[in-house]
Amino acid sequence: MRTKTPVYQIIRVDLIREIIDGNYSNKQLPTEVELCKQYNVSRMTVNKALSMLVHEGYIRRIPGKGSFVNTIEIQKRIAEPRGFSQDINTIGAKPGSKVLEFKILQARENEEISRLFHLQDDSMIYYFVRLRSANSTPVAITRTFLSGEVVKELPPQTLEGSLYDYLRDELGIIPKCDDYQLRARLATKQEKSWLGTLDEPILEVKHISYTQSDLPFEYNESAYLGSKFFFVSSPAYHPRFQEEE
Repeated sequence: MRTKTPVYQIIRVDLIREIIDGNYSNKQLPTEVELCKQYNVSRMTVNKALSMLVHEGYIRRIPGKGSFVNTIEIQKRIAEPRGFSQDINTIGAKPGSKVLEFKILQARENEEISRLFHLQDDSMIYYFVRLRSANSTPVAITRTFLSGEVVKELPPQTLEGSLYDYLRDELGIIPKCDDYQLRARLATKQEKSWLGTLDEPILEVKHISYTQSDLPFEYNESAYLGSKFFFVSSPAYHPRFQEEE
């Protein structure tokens, strides 16, 4: 027997979808009275849905003014082996990936990476650049090197989806991410063009991924839009950053 979804959960899901789709361009949600009329429910039910959105960081409530949308940010946990697609799925958005560049190199063509991966000169290295999006909106650029000694095959269509899903499901590799470096910087001219931004700061994150036997096989540099991502060191709840009214 199916359990009926509580109305407050329906309201919550509907509002999250509207927020992510950018349908509240003025940042203010409908009033409690308007939501009561729209869903034909009590104020208590609407309050419960809004309180959940506050706790989850989607909105903030200002007494006497109403409920306002927080800037959508993706919370990433440092050193957690979770790919971009999973990050975007956590906020209920649809992840996207567009390949901007793809090369197959010999290890001798990049000595620094070949030393990192412990490769011989004639070994293969995959290199690719991808534009990552959430609900078709560009939010990050990733530059990735992969060891051909660990990843023997890399079908082109894999790069249009989740690389980590492919590694886990097809190759049985569960990456261990470590050696993180984070810094804030300005976007390059090319990055501004790809991301559709002018002066927004970039959060640059570099890391190395290892196999379960501690063999380094992935080097990744990611350029995140500063307004869309923040990093935490624990899985505990963290309120999203809020803009001044």
